[in-house]
Amino acid sequence: MTTLIDLTKHSPESTVQAADGDVHLAPAAGPGTERSATCAEPLPGERYVARAELVLARPDHRRLTAAGLDPDPLHVMAAACAQVDSGSGEQAELVVDLVPVSGRRVARWRRRLMRRAQARGPSAYGEQVRGGAQGGSMWSQVWDGLNGGGARGGSGQRAPRQRDLAEGIGKFLPSEDTAVFAVQVLIRVTATHPGRAQARLHQVMSVLDAFKGENWWRPVGPRRTGWRPYSSVWWRRSRFERRFWSGEFAPAKRQWVTAREIAALLKPPTVHCPATNVVRTGGVVPPAPPQLPEWTGQRGMVPCGLVTLADGTVRLGAVPKADVLFGASLGKSGFGKSELALVQALALAYGGDGVWFLDPHGAAVLRALPYLTHPAVADRVLLVDVGAKNPSDRIMSWNPLDMEGRDVAEVQDVIGAVVGGLASAQGWGDRAPRARSILSHAVQVLAHLALEMCRRGRPDLQPTLFSITRLLNDEQWREEVLALLPRKLRKFWITTFPKYEGGAVPVVTQTLEQLETSDSLRAFLGQPRSTYKVRRAMDEKKIVLLRASGTGGADQLITSLLLFDLFLAGLSREGIPQEQLAPFWPFADELTAIDGASRGYLAKVLEQLRKYEIHLMGMTQMVMRLSEETRQALMQNQSLLSAAAADSDEAAFVAKRMDTITPRTIEKQGKYRYVMTATLHGQPTDPFRVLGVPVHDVYADYHHPEQVPELLAAMNQGSQRRSVSEALLALDGNDTTLPGHDDMILAELSGAGHRRAAATQATTRTPTADASALPRIEVG
Repeated sequence: MTTLIDLTKHSPESTVQAADGDVHLAPAAGPGTERSATCAEPLPGERYVARAELVLARPDHRRLTAAGLDPDPLHVMAAACAQVDSGSGEQAELVVDLVPVSGRRVARWRRRLMRRAQARGPSAYGEQVRGGAQGGSMWSQVWDGLNGGGARGGSGQRAPRQRDLAEGIGKFLPSEDTAVFAVQVLIRVTATHPGRAQARLHQVMSVLDAFKGENWWRPVGPRRTGWRPYSSVWWRRSRFERRFWSGEFAPAKRQWVTAREIAALLKPPTVHCPATNVVRTGGVVPPAPPQLPEWTGQRGMVPCGLVTLADGTVRLGAVPKADVLFGASLGKSGFGKSELALVQALALAYGGDGVWFLDPHGAAVLRALPYLTHPAVADRVLLVDVGAKNPSDRIMSWNPLDMEGRDVAEVQDVIGAVVGGLASAQGWGDRAPRARSILSHAVQVLAHLALEMCRRGRPDLQPTLFSITRLLNDEQWREEVLALLPRKLRKFWITTFPKYEGGAVPVVTQTLEQLETSDSLRAFLGQPRSTYKVRRAMDEKKIVLLRASGTGGADQLITSLLLFDLFLAGLSREGIPQEQLAPFWPFADELTAIDGASRGYLAKVLEQLRKYEIHLMGMTQMVMRLSEETRQALMQNQSLLSAAAADSDEAAFVAKRMDTITPRTIEKQGKYRYVMTATLHGQPTDPFRVLGVPVHDVYADYHHPEQVPELLAAMNQGSQRRSVSEALLALDGNDTTLPGHDDMILAELSGAGHRRAAATQATTRTPTADASALPRIEVG
């Protein structure tokens, strides 16, 4: 076993390795040749070497002091090397070679030491007391024989005491029961000046002063005068160099040490070594559990990243998806949360599960598209780009008031979804009862109007969310709609609505006016027929990519509506047998921004949708900025927790959920490194370290950016995506020939009103006319 300690200041290519007792911070090699540090005059461009071999000053059964951890003896080494200029080729190396000594050799040496102690007899303060032990010497035995075994010199013989024997055996007592090693200690320092080399050599030698006790380390070679070349003297130099570079074990004298004595040199620098020229390992993290499955691309797994097992095996680990309820990924921006989410989402998508990926900024969605062109998944991909900025960009449609394929019994579901989504986005709660009442009745009227348009065969004339503003502000438009409603639906608008003060309506309309500031959102929400239906996506295992622009109140509103729609779609699975439910995996990036818009419904997703096979995976930079209810629900229900580097407050919060992990361990992690806990076969695991893997490495064979246009064209045709400009023209019309969407609804209603008046006159002239022929919206 060899321990090489080489700590160099400001070395950009330096690294710390800790394996099998090795600690190595390797500097860059410098120019020039090497000369002995004993040279009188320095030469420019050359490097000078100082050498020393250290041996035990006293017999090796005398103990060295076992250096503790506080202070860390390696701090002295680090401090000595802080002045080493690695850029100029300087370096300082302390090499400790160890060879295990067998127990039989140690026992033989112990018996030899015991015989020496017996021969010496009793002692006090290191001096032999008068007389010797039985059989101590030949002349003692002769004298005893001549005197008939009597005392010599008039005094009786004294046997050595137990304490004397223990001192004679020293650290090799049987009770010590520790490993013993033969040791060789070599120090080699390279510098650009002989004086610097000698000075650094003595600083490195002082590292071993921490071990001084009954025994201590001393250099071999000349050392009695001011001239102290140690092992650089000509008759020792070649032997030193041969052993240093080849690893030959041939110390200047036989010397044994115990593991306890030398342990402080066989470890990496600890937290008690505060030197800045030591790269930190980031704390102690247990190895990955041996039962963690290896992921080779098989289905049914949620990949984690590269893990290291207890035996040093490195493999790509994964957690069975049956053990994942919800997942949380926490840490700083740019440290790999989105990368990990993409790897997991793509694995689940290729495994045949449905995926819903909400990215408030859109970067992750754009990165995912080139990996989804494979025929195995291409027909399941849906792109909802509500952050589209170009008029020619294609966009799907979502009308929360769409009643196509529904009946009158589902009107109340539409009311709950729209009112709940808009109210939660604005944080109304119980503070805006009038606004909630107005919005509820408006959505009720428009849902019945949409149902009627579908019955007439005109689903293309269903009202949209933007029709709410027209209903509340345009009295003529409202009267035409109300004329088709039965009395009990008109009652609120006739008796109650006129009594509200003028400030009640703007509370409702200002919410929708925020949506109207975004052309892409108007195009997405302003089309009468929906091509985006999250419940259908769940059942058909679609891969839904939702991309927003990430700024403005309008994005928060649409995020709230989408999350509330996801929540209701999940609840609509109630009553379906568990085995018939297709798993669905929503991924929510930038969870803090989404949580601010969801107004509590994110927590409800975490609390209630697991039994409907909805598994939310959330990523956030700052878990402490999540709302209290969302944070509690996330920590309570997660079964896969991943923590990247974070600041002290965030790290302390996460460390409380991970046994044996300190906040500093989490704080000091590098990029794409995580500490994870998981659930395996129903049991939580200990934390383990994970190295992230890039998407382009895992799915390199599936990366085909050249096929993205073909994928988008297929989506345009399959999901009937329209351009933003086309959707806006249908919604707003133009100033000359084409009326807007709400105007076309008004024209349809006005035509129905004329037909109804004519039918009424015919009924007056002919009392036997069938009154059921009159158009009337059915109310459940």
